[in-house]
Amino acid sequence: MHRALVSILLLIPGQAWCWGDEGHQIVARIAAAHMTERARQAVAQLLNHDPAFAADSVAEAMARAAIWPDHVPGGKGATAPWHYIDIGLFESPTPAHIAARCPGGNCIVHKMNQYIENLKQHRADGQWTEAKELAFLLHFAGDIHQPLHCVSDADAGGNCVNVAGFEPMKNLHAVWDITLVRNLMTQDGPNIIAGMESRFRGKMRRWQNYGTIDDIAADSFGVAKKQVYGKARPRLPVIPTFIEVQPRDCATQAPASLRAVIVNGPRSYGPDSLKVVRQQLYKGGVRLAAMLNGIYSD
Repeated sequence: MHRALVSILLLIPGQAWCWGDEGHQIVARIAAAHMTERARQAVAQLLNHDPAFAADSVAEAMARAAIWPDHVPGGKGATAPWHYIDIGLFESPTPAHIAARCPGGNCIVHKMNQYIENLKQHRADGQWTEAKELAFLLHFAGDIHQPLHCVSDADAGGNCVNVAGFEPMKNLHAVWDITLVRNLMTQDGPNIIAGMESRFRGKMRRWQNYGTIDDIAADSFGVAKKQVYGKARPRLPVIPTFIEVQPRDCATQAPASLRAVIVNGPRSYGPDSLKVVRQQLYKGGVRLAAMLNGIYSD
């Protein structure tokens, strides 16, 4: 399985990321601005009881907690598959396909549902404290809005697709996790979140009424199909069968026809892709707020 942490190992082949620390912190800070007072108090109380997350503000505590699952001491281990779901690009994101791609409940859809329910009941799962479960939920709300965390074209969510022009990032997953987020931050500047609030004010309520976690995964799948794979130039082949691939095994497990393509990054993912990244980060933030408001509504 294939989403590893962002660290000083950014340039090591085979590593993968999930919005990077910057993206997750943006999602958390957006969420903090849209929580009810009851939710803010509950989240602050929970996170400030954990020295790893304690901070002077709810937004800062949430930002710290949101990146923790990528930096678990000793590595992600058994939690690694929880950060994504590999729905085949050739498939459709129906409930049946989502269930089939979540064996044993080891995927982001199941874990988000589980931790939402656990937090409602103030019930830890025995492995993690309640504060750590909250940290996972904060993180996963970011991950599930990264389009390549909800799709795979027999390429480990884009990790096996070569990209040129966005060095030092050289694969599709890294470009969407890191390069495009940082390009957006450079373009929008220090007022990036304020700009999102102004730009998306009229869409926020609709995005918060997201339905189910399955629906969010399906939405991200659609974004990946249209805006990531659909915009790649040269075009990438759609592999018509499900092949589970790990990043470290791209050279032996991913189809040769896919590995042979070198995507022109700047040509494929220009200003329109930055708009997609901006939208996905904001969706993640306001939907996370809606989840937390629902959890702590009583």
